[in-house]
Amino acid sequence: MNQENTNISCKIDYHIHTMLCNHAQNGMEAYIKKAVSAGFDEICFLDHLTLSEPGNKLSMAPSEVPLYFQAVQNLKNRYRHVISIKAGLEIDYHPEYIELIHSIVESFSFDVIGGSLHFPGGVDVVSHKSDWSKGEYETDHIYRLYFEYLDKMLDNDYFDFICHIDLMKKFGRNLPKCFEKEFDVIIQKIANKKLVVEVNTSGYSHPVNDAYPSFDILKKCFESGVEITIGSDAHDPENIGRHYEKVLPVVISAGYKHFCVFTERKRFLVEITAK
Repeated sequence: MNQENTNISCKIDYHIHTMLCNHAQNGMEAYIKKAVSAGFDEICFLDHLTLSEPGNKLSMAPSEVPLYFQAVQNLKNRYRHVISIKAGLEIDYHPEYIELIHSIVESFSFDVIGGSLHFPGGVDVVSHKSDWSKGEYETDHIYRLYFEYLDKMLDNDYFDFICHIDLMKKFGRNLPKCFEKEFDVIIQKIANKKLVVEVNTSGYSHPVNDAYPSFDILKKCFESGVEITIGSDAHDPENIGRHYEKVLPVVISAGYKHFCVFTERKRFLVEITAK
């Protein structure tokens, strides 16, 4: 992936959902207007595309991708003198759908694709109604499953950054010490593939009360040369940029001075700003 450096300061939010995912509130313009009022220079719609379950009700369907892409393009043009708007997808990894994923990604000029893992081995690790959230399953077993699928996901090249990489801790079931070396291997693989890691601030609103990733993982990413972007994972306009100011000292303490932004899958570095 090509990368260009710039000295431009830019306040960004690279993880915003829409009503097409069926669990977000309000129309796309409401998110844009909130971002403008909050002083953001650039935002990216990164709505869900989950293909692991037929008729999944928490994601747009493949047939809705053209509508979604065109809607973002229309808004991008309408607000071009006000705020920069990018089009992206958050695609859930599922090994049986890789061919379809590539077909969808290659059919549109998306600015960025985020890779995520919500259902490793078919186990829901994100919903507050899930068995995982209720304390069921052996923690080590599910973490082992998660790392297995994350490693497999990284063997693919359809995405540009990894969303909420330690999402497993969402309900307070933190990374067991015995898996720290596995995470080191994952981070090195990310570095070798020149992928980006998202700093997802939604975790401060979850039971774990921490960003994804944790400071320790973020520090390892920096030391391994892995670049980052940032997103609120907003499912409501009021969540645009949530916890942005809270996480910046953490990011800077880890050593970072830049975030990544994307245009048609090409990435650029912009200076971190707290304006």
